[in-house]
Parts: sequence; structure tokens; C-alpha cells
Amino acid sequence: MALFFNRFSVIEITNRYKPGPHLLDFCFLALYLYWVIVSMQYQLKHIAMIVRTTYLYKMHTDEAQTFGRKLLKCIENFDLAGLLLLVLYNKTKASLVILSEVLVKIKQTEQTKMLKEAKKQRGRLFVSLRKELEGIALRRNKEHAALATQILEIIRQHGWDVQNKSQSKESSHITDIIRQIEADPKLVAAIDTFNLTVTLTDLKASQGEYEAIDQNRIQLNASKPAINGRTASKQVIANCIELIRAIDSLYSATQKPEYMQMANLINEVVDAQAQVIRARITRSIEKEENTKMP
Repeated sequence: MALFFNRFSVIEITNRYKPGPHLLDFCFLALYLYWVIVSMQYQLKHIAMIVRTTYLYKMHTDEAQTFGRKLLKCIENFDLAGLLLLVLYNKTKASLVILSEVLVKIKQTEQTKMLKEAKKQRGRLFVSLRKELEGIALRRNKEHAALATQILEIIRQHGWDVQNKSQSKESSHITDIIRQIEADPKLVAAIDTFNLTVTLTDLKASQGEYEAIDQNRIQLNASKPAINGRTASKQVIANCIELIRAIDSLYSATQKPEYMQMANLINEVVDAQAQVIRARITRSIEKEENTKMP
């Protein structure tokens, strides 16, 4: 049909074949349809997405976080304001911040491990100090024995095995033990005479480290967002795709090379992520098939 209309105009057709009104209407309709098809092909050619988005909706929560960061990294050095992408960039970045805060539970686990380790270290130093004082209390030097016994009495008041108490109780008691010893110049001098100053100083430092870790853990718990990881990751994915589609649309409208440069960088990230997701899907299918086998 295209060759036919290229060779003969509608007027030539009507003059040559003397068509009736119905045939003339048909020719005009056919010509109009041809124009529509050509126009659609031209538009489709220019609106074809320059950035691939295959499999992005199948990303896991941690994958969405990593992908989002890489996506922003691809375009952060461009003139985003001039390219009309700054708002979407900031929107995606904000959703990534929320997702990172949701995933802070990983950091909380690390904080818990650090807290337990600090408690063990503090307990070892406390037991070391107590045992040293127990040995001095048995010496023949009555003055030294009396001073050691006085310090041991302070410990006994708070708990002989205070290192075995709950974290909060141990922390409170050890703080009070150190405070009571340091409040008495005679006991401070005795600690120095017994060569236990370093042990007491280390115990005090260990107590401070424990409290700092505990306070940080409390702050992390308080700042944890109400939404869950899946919801936050879906928002990140949606914002990433919105940003990608904006780059596509702006390129179609302006043909600026910067958008194509962005697309090339982003496609590398998308392809790498798609490969990971395809591999995961394949493993899942193989596992399911193996399960069904008798």
C-alpha cells in the first residue's frame, strides 16, 4: 500500500480510474490509516526506553538499597537541576535514607554484640580487682589487710558476684563501687599501694565504654522508623523506576546527549542486577523441581 500511494496520488487515482464516491472514501481512509501507522512507528521509535528496567520489581530489600545507591551514583555528577532531574533525585535519595534507617536492625545486632563483649571485659576486670584484694586481705601486714577488707566490704554490699547480674544492675553497682572507692582518699592511696591503680582505671574505662555503647543502642532503637523493610524497599524501587522513566521521557523530548550518557551508566547497573535476579529465579525453579521429584 505504501508503494501504491507513493506512486499515485489520490487525485491521480481518481482521474485515472473514475471511482465512485465509495471508492474515493476508501482511498482517503486508506491514506489516513497509512499516515497513522507511519506516525505511530515514528513515535514508538523515539519513545523506546533507553534504560532497561527488567526484573527491577523482583529485587530483595537489601538489593533495592544497593541498587538505589548505585543509580544515584551514576547521575550525581550531572547538572541535575538543569536537566530537570533534581527533584526526583532528592526524592529517591530520601527514600533510601528511610530504608537505611529501617535496616538499622543490622547495626543494632552489631551494637548488641559489642555490648556483650564490653560486659565480659568489664566483668573480667572486676573479678581481677576483687581477687587481688582477697589475697591482700590475707596478708600478715595488718594495715594492708584492713584496707583491703574495707574495700572488699564495699564490694560485698553491692554483690560479691556482681559480674553475673543483669547488664543494667551490674552497670549500676560497678559505677557505685568505683565512686565509693574514689570518694575516700585513704582507699585511693591503698589501691595505689597495692599496685591496683591500673586495674581500677581499666575497670572505670571499661564501664564508660559499656555505657557509651548502651546509649548508642538506645538511640538507634528510638530512631527506628515505623515502616518495615519491605514497604521501604518498594518505595525505593518505585522512585528509582520513576527517575529512570523521567530520563527516558526527557531524552525523547530533547535528545540531549547527557540523558543517553546517564542511560548507558544506569544500564550497566541494571544488567548486573538483572543477572543476579535471574540466577536466583533459576535456583528457585531448580529447587522446586527437585522437591517435586519422587
